[in-house]
Amino acid sequence: MADKANLKILYVEDEPDLRERIRIVLGMEFQTVLTAENGRDGLDIFHREAPDVVVCDIRMPVMDGLEMTARVRKSAPGTPVILCTAFTETAYLLKAIELGVSAYVAKPLDCRNLVQTITRVALPILQQKELALARENERASMELLLGRSPAMQEAIRQAQRIAQSEFSVIIQGETGVGKSHLASIIHGLSRRRGGPFITVTVSALPESLVESQLFGHLKGAFTGAVATTRGLFEEADGGTLFLDDVDCAPPAIQAKLLHAVERKQFYPVGGVQPVHVNTRIIAASNRELFHEVQSGAFREDLYYRLGETVITLPPLRQRGEDIMLLAREFLLDICRELERTPPVITADAALMLSRHPWHGNVRELKSVMKRAALFAGEAIAATDLADVMTAVKSGASPEAIPQVQSLEELKRDAVRQALAATGGKKMEAARLLDLDYSSFKRMLDRYGL
Repeated sequence: MADKANLKILYVEDEPDLRERIRIVLGMEFQTVLTAENGRDGLDIFHREAPDVVVCDIRMPVMDGLEMTARVRKSAPGTPVILCTAFTETAYLLKAIELGVSAYVAKPLDCRNLVQTITRVALPILQQKELALARENERASMELLLGRSPAMQEAIRQAQRIAQSEFSVIIQGETGVGKSHLASIIHGLSRRRGGPFITVTVSALPESLVESQLFGHLKGAFTGAVATTRGLFEEADGGTLFLDDVDCAPPAIQAKLLHAVERKQFYPVGGVQPVHVNTRIIAASNRELFHEVQSGAFREDLYYRLGETVITLPPLRQRGEDIMLLAREFLLDICRELERTPPVITADAALMLSRHPWHGNVRELKSVMKRAALFAGEAIAATDLADVMTAVKSGASPEAIPQVQSLEELKRDAVRQALAATGGKKMEAARLLDLDYSSFKRMLDRYGL
């Protein structure tokens, strides 16, 4: 059976048997079906429940369908109203038209026709719900990738606005803060998401090859050019080209970038015919590009052309709550890969994570959590993190990370640290370790704590 439409329907009918039959039929097609036996009760339910669509009989006791429709239209003119009746007097129909009802269904009711009518008049509402859900899901995904701190929330808001435009973007921030993630998110939210997203790290290209890599070359343009090759600008046609470390582009390349971005065309190395492209540029730098402009290291005109919008991502150490949010997400990712239950991050480990300077930012945090998850028991304590952080800094292989504690020692430490973190409050310590209180008390007895 197909998924029910995410709609709330109010059906008002004074005849009990018919009301119950139609409620059952509509309940098979729509998420929520509310019923009432007259217009007055229906109006009360309408104001309380705010249904998406109202279906009501015309002739009813207490308050008829026409009066109820008039009151619904007055308080919520955007809500579709469908009238049902076996009576076809012209006066009733003219009044219904005057009230602006969305549809009229004759009795005896054809259930299939009624469902089709509701679906038709509710189509704009369904589209709005789907759009709102998509935006909510997009935002949730962005928060998991980027964070929930005020600075990152502002970056997310900017990304959502920018994505709908064709503006060029500069993303600034220290190495490892998530510039490439944000660039891919902007592309994924844009109208270009069906096109290519191509990343080039300018600092990783030999200076002699930067021009050829970006703009391509013709056969014989230089020694070793044995075939005509398309550049990355052309490969990204219809999509987005992400220029990481754009500040490392040599002056000659900066001039050619300016021409390509402004005119949407360029000349391949050795070519005399321009290549026309529709490529959006997102550039990134781990330096403040405006300072590079002031020092003469970066062209001012290129800065303003690329920087129609500038987003600056703060370092992880300034993002407070994001540290634990991202740490837990990375921990879950690696544990899903390892097919194991995620270990608990103890209170002292959480404190260490929050106080660490994270010079490598999100990239460093991800590396630390991956290594910690690989060798953790039921908990990750501060001592485990200290060993992992040392290994990450020294570049040691994961196998070289010492496991100095047994599983029981890790458990004992976890209990001791939870008690210390909560000032000896046992119930709070149990919650911190995600344990029920009886299990926690047994651990206290076993470890003599």
